[in-house]
Amino acid sequence: MRCTLASTVLVAALYAVPALAQQTTREEFNAFMKAMSGRWVGEITWVADWPGLGKKGDKVTGYSELRITEDGNALIGKFYGGSGSTTWITVYDAGAKQIRENGVDSGGTVWTVVYSKTGDKWVGVQTGSLADGRKIESTMTVTIADNGNTHTWTGPTTVGGKKVDDQHDVYHRVSK
Repeated sequence: MRCTLASTVLVAALYAVPALAQQTTREEFNAFMKAMSGRWVGEITWVADWPGLGKKGDKVTGYSELRITEDGNALIGKFYGGSGSTTWITVYDAGAKQIRENGVDSGGTVWTVVYSKTGDKWVGVQTGSLADGRKIESTMTVTIADNGNTHTWTGPTTVGGKKVDDQHDVYHRVSK
């Protein structure tokens, strides 16, 4: 009995660690919105076939606009690149203590990202699915440079359980 109880406590603690690692504060959300807001031009290489956007290996220029809205309680983003577009909203979930993003693209792909701060970088853990039901998972690290005006997004992605090329996209802020 004692071994089973100890094992249960250990397993519960191990599962709690990732959730705690992704907790953020409202102040961090405010900093996130400030860092991400503005108009951006990105140099992107599609790491997989993205229905409605483009094919794996295509190099595209993307245009994004992220605006703080709802009296500072949301960040709304719009992206145009390749042959399509995406729209998303990022909010602070005070109950979960998480920065959460939900989005959709013109190919029917949907996703949720939970962002947290790690050192001087933002890390986003993404889950979602393509319109055909294949699951998407990725971990995106955002490195910010040039006084906040250059964002480099890197990290691994899987589509349908299969690893695809790692993301490496660079965005430059053109206006706040």
